[in-house]
Formats: sequence, structure tokens, C-alpha cells
Amino acid sequence: YTYTTLLIYRFYASFSAVFFSFLGIFFVVCLLFAGFFALAGHFNPDCMVVSGSPYGTNPESRFSDAFAMSWTTFTTVGYGNVYTATGNDFEQSDAEECSGVVFLCTFESFTGLLYAGMCAAILFGKVNRVQSHAHLTFANAVCLQYEDGGIELVDDCSSDSDVDDSEDEEGEEKSGLDRSTVGFHKIVRPTFRETFKGCPVLKFQVVNDFCNKGGGEIIDGMMKVVGIKAKTKDGKITHSQYVRVNLVDCEHPFFGRVWHGVHILDGDSPLLNSSAKEKIREFGGSWPEDWLVEPEKIRRKLDFQSLVITVSGISNISACTVHAYKRYKFQDIIIGFDFAPLVYENEELSKLEVDVGLTHDVREQHKGSGEDLKNVHTPLEASLEARKSLGQQGCSTIFHESTAGSFNS
Repeated sequence: YTYTTLLIYRFYASFSAVFFSFLGIFFVVCLLFAGFFALAGHFNPDCMVVSGSPYGTNPESRFSDAFAMSWTTFTTVGYGNVYTATGNDFEQSDAEECSGVVFLCTFESFTGLLYAGMCAAILFGKVNRVQSHAHLTFANAVCLQYEDGGIELVDDCSSDSDVDDSEDEEGEEKSGLDRSTVGFHKIVRPTFRETFKGCPVLKFQVVNDFCNKGGGEIIDGMMKVVGIKAKTKDGKITHSQYVRVNLVDCEHPFFGRVWHGVHILDGDSPLLNSSAKEKIREFGGSWPEDWLVEPEKIRRKLDFQSLVITVSGISNISACTVHAYKRYKFQDIIIGFDFAPLVYENEELSKLEVDVGLTHDVREQHKGSGEDLKNVHTPLEASLEARKSLGQQGCSTIFHESTAGSFNS
């Protein structure tokens, strides 16, 4: 059990910690065998040759000679000035008397080979672990959105998710459309309730760390969400139940910038309590109007302890399968908010880029009201207090200023 624990620890420890642990074990083993060689040389000095003379000829260098014998044997680099007695040296010593030294050298060299192989395997595993980690940033919170505006002022690149805008972007490049000449205009979109049939949605945001660099995409991306429920009996938690959370679009062929995972809280959602799902079915698959009056009413309909989101795919950098995950607690859900727009046009380079400084920023939905974040213990609370200390006015949807320009809610 101790060896297994130590092995697992080295996979999680830093490379420097693993290196120094390897170095420490190397010196300990070499010192241990050096003591055995010093003891063997004390009884059979003719079985070890130091610079052409029997071991111990120079009493002051006994242990250093034994240590040199030990590390050269352990590393199998080949003997130098210190080595075991050969056949020509047997004229002065009996071969049977040196069998102990020969066995000791054989055992130490075999141990050294095993140790070198183990170190190489652990380092290879750590490198493989680094390669299999997807360089993604998950937003600190999960947005629960239940309303939006039917007509809003947007620009052509306001859609952040790669799933939504990748096709449009490709078509514009083929048609030679100059995005810089397209100004702001009003476009009519289906209302939020029309899109999701009167049901709120949970939205997850994931940003590729290499979004502004070419070649860092994740190919054949797959997003999965698992809900964890705490089951109780007689007021005590007995076990945890894992439920699969279906997403509107769980696949992405070429994840390069921003990915939004959306789950509809309808009558089939495993994240709602039984009474809420039954009531939704009675209303034809939509939420009753009185449920959407206050965010606290919406929160009472939720039934889960935490959410685990995983993203996997093939890295375009290493061509290896990569993955990343994040666990959200129930307190990380913020109701009545949407994520801030991240994608903007770099006019100098004439391409879309992502303002990663806004990854964790949110904006309040256009219709309805979002819950007061001061009374909700979320990762955004500290950010909100910091903004107020700077004298920023308005609701908690104010975005940071960035080189991309100001985003106004």
C-alpha cells in the first residue's frame, strides 16, 4: 500500500519534486551498497582493485572507493579505476573468496536496471499526463437563464460559441465579406421562450486557452455533464446518485474559441425535483408563469448537489486525446444571468479574437430580473465587491475594460 501511494503521489507531484525524490533514492541506495562493499573489501581486499592496488591500500579513501564501486555498478556505466578482481588477479586471491563481491555487484546492477526503468516509466507517465490535459478554462459559475429580449442591438460577431458561429464565419471568408464594414443593426430573433419552449436553461462556458493562437484547437470535442444528487433516508444522507444531463449540442468538430453547453430544464430534466417535472408536464412542457417571477422560486425547483462537466477530444498540437473537467457546486448556479460576450474583431489583424479577461464575467438577462449576487455565495461575489470599491455603477453585469473595447450591457 505504501509503494502504491508513493507511486500515485509522484504522478501528481511536480517534476522538480519527482526529480529530487529520484536523486535522493539514488544516493540512499548507492550509500547502502557502498557499506556492503566496504564490509566485503575489509574481509577480502584482494577481490576489489583500486587503481591497480588491492582495496584498502589507502586507508583514508576506503569509503570513497567503496562508494565509487557502488555508483558505477548501480548505473552500469562501466568500471573505471575501481572494479572487481578479474581472472588475472586471482593469482593472489582464491576465486571462491570473491564470489560474494561478484554476487553483490550482480545484484546491485540488476537493481539499478530496475530503478532506471521505473524512473523512466514514471517520467513517461507524467509527460503523458501533461499531454492528455486539455488547456481549457471553465467559467467560475453556471448561468441559469429564464428570459431574454426578442429584439436586441447586436453586431455580427456577438455569438461567442464556436458551435453557433463557425459556419457563418467560414461562409463569410469564402464570400470575401469585410466584417469591418458591417455596423451595428437590429435583427429579429426568436424569443427565449420560443427557442426553449418556455423553460429555463443551464449554460456552461468553456474557453480554449489557445483561442488566440493558431493550431491549438480540439478536434472532435465531446462535452458531457453529470449531476450528483444526495439521497437521504430519515434525514441522513445514505448515498449519491449520478444522473446524465443531456445537452442541446454535446459535440464540437473543431473547438477553437468558446463553447457553450446548454441544458434545458424541461419536464425530462434530471436536475429538477419530481413535483416540478410533473407540474411542467401538466402545462404542456412549459414552466408556469408564477415560477418565473422570483429567482428564488426557480432555485427551489432544482434538485442536485453538484455538477461535473467534462470536455474531451483530440489536441491539434500533440495529436493526443485530451480531457479536462470542472466540478460545480449548487451555490455556483446564478439565476437570471448570461455570460458576457467574449469574441470581438481585431481590426488590425482582421480576424476574430477572444477577450479571455471576460471569461468569468456575466450580464443580467434583458427581461426579468437576476438574483442579488450579494446574497448568493458564488465565485463572482469577490469580483462584484471589487468593482463596487472602484466606483463602478449599475448592476453586476458591468464588464471589464479590455483592449478589445468596451462591451455594454
